[in-house]
Amino acid sequence: MVFCPNCGSEVDEDSKFCGECGNSINTSPPANTQPESVEGVLGDLKSSGLGFKKKMDKYAHGEHRNIKRPEDCLYFINGLQGTLAIFEDYIEFDFSGGPVKKYLSRFGGVKKVYYHQINSIQKRDATEVINGTIEFELPGMAASAYTKNENLITFLPKYQDEADKIYEYVNNKILEINNAKSQPTQIVQNETSSMAKLKEAKELLDMGVITQEEFDEIKAKCLADI
Repeated sequence: MVFCPNCGSEVDEDSKFCGECGNSINTSPPANTQPESVEGVLGDLKSSGLGFKKKMDKYAHGEHRNIKRPEDCLYFINGLQGTLAIFEDYIEFDFSGGPVKKYLSRFGGVKKVYYHQINSIQKRDATEVINGTIEFELPGMAASAYTKNENLITFLPKYQDEADKIYEYVNNKILEINNAKSQPTQIVQNETSSMAKLKEAKELLDMGVITQEEFDEIKAKCLADI
């Protein structure tokens, strides 16, 4: 049974027009539309949400600006609070790039830190949802407070590879410095031990316990160990 949508009169199923008012009758069955699944709706929301987040992150990090990489730097990250440049002898923070960076860093200006001043480095990897961080621990530094920490940079996932290289490079620098610090102590210990043996050998020579040849042999060995 078919009714005219205009006047409500009953019409034949094969009629194209209403006999009462002349209105066109559409007898084609409605399209079979399936309701979208919950997973599909959530997927669309996640996709649109991540897209919005990425756009906001890029703007907050100043990716729309012309961020210049410093000359001669080995590695570089344009972070949320400022930029981080890695050089052979030091690292450099620049918190002066735009109002967002100045506000979030709460410091401003440029800061240079030499490797012997760094106790350790921490890295939190970036994911699709969460940005990564690189944090440097210096002597007397307060506990991490993220944006309030002047030795921390938050970076976008696009800089993950650069962050990995920075982490490895700085760790190696810290290890080299710590090894260099321990070498003078070892040298002093060797000198003290060799001189004590030489002094003892001289006393034995004076007492006639060992011969001059034996003393000369011990002396040559002690001097070689220094």
